[in-house]
Amino acid sequence: MDDFILTVEIDLCSRSFSLLNESGDTRMIKCNTPDEFMRVLRVCDQLLPPESIIYKELATQKDK
Repeated sequence: MDDFILTVEIDLCSRSFSLLNESGDTRMIKCNTPDEFMRVLRVCDQLLPPESIIYKELATQKDK
């Protein structure tokens, strides 16, 4: 049986997606190119309700 995705946390800075399924497991998807990131983002936008998509805060400065 396949698990369903409950939430996706999108990190624009690192071009990654953190997927949480109904079993409580988390899977990380790291995109290597901006084009790959945009394709995964498009799938998330098309298949998931807006309340299931969370955008991680943008990093505004480097840690010192």
